Amino acid sequence: MSKKIDPYDRSLKVMARHYPQIFFSLLIDPAKEMEIMVDNPEINLPEKRSDYVWRVKDGEQEGYFNFEFQLRPDQEALKSAYTKCALLHEATGLPVIGVILYLSRGACREEYEIELFGIKNHYHFRIIRLWEYKEEIESGKRKELAPFLVLFADHPDEEVLRKEKELIMQIDDEKERADLLSIAMTLAFHYFQESWVKEYFKEEMQMIKTANVVQEWIDEGIQQGVQQGIQQGVQQGIQQGVQQGIQQGVQQGIQQGVQQGIQQGVQQSIIEILEERFDLVPAGIIQSLKKVDEPAILHRLLRKAAKIASLDEFKEILKILTP
Repeated sequence: MSKKIDPYDRSLKVMARHYPQIFFSLLIDPAKEMEIMVDNPEINLPEKRSDYVWRVKDGEQEGYFNFEFQLRPDQEALKSAYTKCALLHEATGLPVIGVILYLSRGACREEYEIELFGIKNHYHFRIIRLWEYKEEIESGKRKELAPFLVLFADHPDEEVLRKEKELIMQIDDEKERADLLSIAMTLAFHYFQESWVKEYFKEEMQMIKTANVVQEWIDEGIQQGVQQGIQQGVQQGIQQGVQQGIQQGVQQGIQQGVQQGIQQGVQQSIIEILEERFDLVPAGIIQSLKKVDEPAILHRLLRKAAKIASLDEFKEILKILTP
């Protein structure tokens, strides 16, 4: 079974990638002119990956903001965030501000503390408690954050979704509206019955299908599949190298692994999209899908997965394309 998508983490990362100004407006006066560079947003540090990193400058200052998204307080997450900030500061020599964005109410910790023999060091993070902006979101001042209103309701109901949709439809940019509607629908699946949510967003479904979120799933799945395939290919190549010569075997293994990785990545993307849309995907569909090795058919199935109305419809398409 493929790994289940974390809707909160994924939704925040999609928004961070495309609309960084939303997050910076929670920290800095939005009227301040700054250049926010997102060409390499996820900076890889040794054995560490930040949720999101932006390099920011305004002509006088330049540095990094290291964002970590947390559904609830987690001491290990603070330790990891502290380490990433220190490593990034060491690697670049620029100021690094650590920011923890909490999504759900709770005892949010602001410091990472190290103690030895009663002696303590403290690293203090800038904390964003997203629920504290509920009134500003509902008033329309921060309507871009409307998809997260469902998280702040004690008892989520149709009125919450109605308010989210109303706020999102006030946004001028059509692509941004599609992205936010997609995120709102994705999060709603975790609070309401799937069939009801689909019916509620029925009128907006055509717009939602154009959202960047779906493409993010596809791209990430393919990338993961390629990386896994390369690793498998190297291992196979080394084994072949015992008999055929190490160098030749490794090269052949890498080539085979890349091809297998792309195939597995597309298969994985199809399964994740189906799981996100229909929750549980029958084992029979997954087994049939993993037997498909024709790239053209896989990519056609990938497009169908984002548009079909039911798993039965996908099953019929799968039978037609793979007799």
